Amino acid sequence: MNNKSSNHHEHKRIPWNLIGQIVLALVFLYLLSWLINSFSFAGRNGIDIQATQAISSLEIFDNFGFKVFDTKWNESTWAEVGSGSHFYQLDGILTVSRNVQGFGGLVAHRRKWLLSQINYVESRLMLNSNIQTLAGDIGFEINTDVDGNQWFVKCGILGGQGKKMASILCNTADGFLTTAVKVSYDTWYLVRFEVDSENGTITFFVDGQNVGKYVSQDISTLKNVEYSLILDGSSSNDGSLNGSFDDVQLKNR
Repeated sequence: MNNKSSNHHEHKRIPWNLIGQIVLALVFLYLLSWLINSFSFAGRNGIDIQATQAISSLEIFDNFGFKVFDTKWNESTWAEVGSGSHFYQLDGILTVSRNVQGFGGLVAHRRKWLLSQINYVESRLMLNSNIQTLAGDIGFEINTDVDGNQWFVKCGILGGQGKKMASILCNTADGFLTTAVKVSYDTWYLVRFEVDSENGTITFFVDGQNVGKYVSQDISTLKNVEYSLILDGSSSNDGSLNGSFDDVQLKNR
């Protein structure tokens, strides 16, 4: 009888460990969804990025190799926007670190472009595995204002504490999202999008592989506004996030 009673109680024991794992997974998915929906810090916080002199459409290429800018960055090329992201150039790469919730980055200083002037935008990206925020990303984007609303195209690497793999995603302000490409932490990836303003398309690539194409439903409006180039990092909550950029390029037509 004692054995039967003991077996009966064990059968009814609540699997708290399993329930806890399910709850944590649901929390992560919620935070990841929030992060994707707010993939552009400028769009979320309404940061108005103004050129500080006459618009320059000169293309940008920065491999962060000029040692004179080490421990900072080239301030004639980049200026800070947002908050909480700490950038520094060293040993030929640009590193970003965060410890608080929110968005922050660098914007190309005194430069904006028409969509028709942009051939492609690309960067090598790496997200470190010592991530302590539940969901976070580093990435690059072009950003503009359309009738008082922020519009952007962005690509980045997203990860989270306890997640064995990161994901590369690209998206636009009007809801387009590429299929996630699962990638490793602590590894460099070349991410790129190509602009065809005449046909209203933007095509996305990871290490040379096509991962999606956006087709604009209002290309005439998007062609008549000017775009800023932004490098950024974002976090869904407090906790460390570290990543790196290299070979950042906005290529003119």
